[in-house]
Amino acid sequence: MGLALLLAARGAAAELIPLSPLPPEGSLWINFEILSAERGRPLPQALREIESGRLQADEATVNGSRYRRTSMALPLVGGDRREVVLLLAEEQGRMRMLGFHRIHRHFEAPQGRTIVFQSGPPNPLSGEVVEVPADTYTYLALSTALAGFTADRAPLAVHLWVRDGEIADAEVAFDGREKLDVLGTQVPALRVRVRPKTGAANEALYWFTEAAPHSLLQYRGPGGFLLESGDSAPVVVLRATASSEQVRKIFRD
Repeated sequence: MGLALLLAARGAAAELIPLSPLPPEGSLWINFEILSAERGRPLPQALREIESGRLQADEATVNGSRYRRTSMALPLVGGDRREVVLLLAEEQGRMRMLGFHRIHRHFEAPQGRTIVFQSGPPNPLSGEVVEVPADTYTYLALSTALAGFTADRAPLAVHLWVRDGEIADAEVAFDGREKLDVLGTQVPALRVRVRPKTGAANEALYWFTEAAPHSLLQYRGPGGFLLESGDSAPVVVLRATASSEQVRKIFRD
């Protein structure tokens, strides 16, 4: 079977991730710290240069159509900033990833690269086109897209963009409940596991607040999306240090 026919067959059978909720304000954000997943082992230099991070989910309009947007901003030592912005299309209550833009903002001139996922209907992004199955997501996309993956969801087969040029079959499954020490208190959390068939080295865990709109509390998995090149990186922990819902609760109370 040719590549085009194979992708078409996969796209026809693909079951996309359910649409994740946004609060009435229309956006969710967290500030996070980056930690080594292995106690006593320091982060590599490229990750130690990142002072902190912000992850945000909201809506964006491109060419007159509305999309779900996930963005990550990483201030760097020296005043530079690294960013990743990705779009997801809403299709019948589910989300299909359209691609991502990675940019390094220097004082002199920004440098960037856009990867366009060619997986079905017309795509508003322009850049390097990569043919992928319709149910392909990056680790970063799943940090907001899986917010709607609650305890009543059955395991879901997807494709995972492990790193540039490498896509793996994977399973997304609800993995339990626990109380997480984060944001200065204990927060009831839902845990979701992403298990690629390539092995445990590429596995990831996501913790979301049990209460809607289920914002991300913690991530444990490969940290390549934090790097400028998107190359492989050691397993990291991203832990929320502040969140939009935490701030909104203060003002509501």
